[in-house]
Amino acid sequence: MLSLLRGARNSALIASAAIALVGVVAGAVRLMPWLLDPAVPWRVAAPFARGLAAVAFEAALLVGWPVGWALAACRFVEAGEARVLLTLGERPARTAWRLAPQGLALGVVLAGVALVYGSDASAPGRVATELVGQARVSCVHATTPTTYAIPFTDLTWLCAPDRAPRLVGQAPGAMRGAVLTASDARIAGDFRGVELDDARVLLAGDPPVAVHVASLSMRGMSPWAQASSLPPAWRALLLALTAWSAALLAAYVVLRGGIRTRAAAIVLGAGGPLGALGLLRLLERADARPAFFALLPLAACAVPAALALAARARAELATLRHPKTSCYTSSKV
Repeated sequence: MLSLLRGARNSALIASAAIALVGVVAGAVRLMPWLLDPAVPWRVAAPFARGLAAVAFEAALLVGWPVGWALAACRFVEAGEARVLLTLGERPARTAWRLAPQGLALGVVLAGVALVYGSDASAPGRVATELVGQARVSCVHATTPTTYAIPFTDLTWLCAPDRAPRLVGQAPGAMRGAVLTASDARIAGDFRGVELDDARVLLAGDPPVAVHVASLSMRGMSPWAQASSLPPAWRALLLALTAWSAALLAAYVVLRGGIRTRAAAIVLGAGGPLGALGLLRLLERADARPAFFALLPLAACAVPAALALAARARAELATLRHPKTSCYTSSKV
């Protein structure tokens, strides 16, 4: 039994690390144009890099955890230990449930990562404001006239050694034709508003209209980016529960004999989390209410259950042609 627990822990960590590495590399590729752009200082890219790393680790734990448990259960069956426990009267459901306490630790880690990313995803304007502030710091220390672009926005800092930094850009949404400048800016969390200090606005017209105010607050704008409708705390709880239930179900299906090969175990373990991730992105784009996100654990369990039924039916049909199996036991619930 200890071999299953150790194998599940090690496999989950290795699978998560491998997926995280792929995610970090993909994020680095996406971040590379900014890092190589002299108009984007390193400190400006840091908040975005944090978000990319958080989403990479979130997806890695969500997928790698069930995959690791499914592989560990498969090796446990291959070694004949699952059959020994079945002979002693322990059903596969009980064997799989022994992994539940270990899942609590993995769930806490996943919840922490999801909380970090969820805080940024639910309020992207907060990240944009941080980008504005970091770029302003770089602008203040500029030794030659230069410009620093603000990612996700149409704003750019104009920097000169003998002058205060000045933010310039186009207003979003219906006011996109207006040109604005300001000494500083704070963007609303949902990207639907912005507050400007010492603002100057040039409105297109015949003749053009110039406005100068000490403070300008713009609300109800079309956002530069879409905020997630799922609160960070709910995201952390739901993703932890989704991965935990998907991992337990994957381990149970393998121990029960629904999967024959390690490749099939990987597909089984990854199917549920990937389905849940797809549903999560769909609900976020639809700006769905938080209650609808409760479907994530159900989706994570429905996908591997369907895969297991299909694999079991196919395996039974192929039993006569392929009598030797590497990951199979005829145990029952």
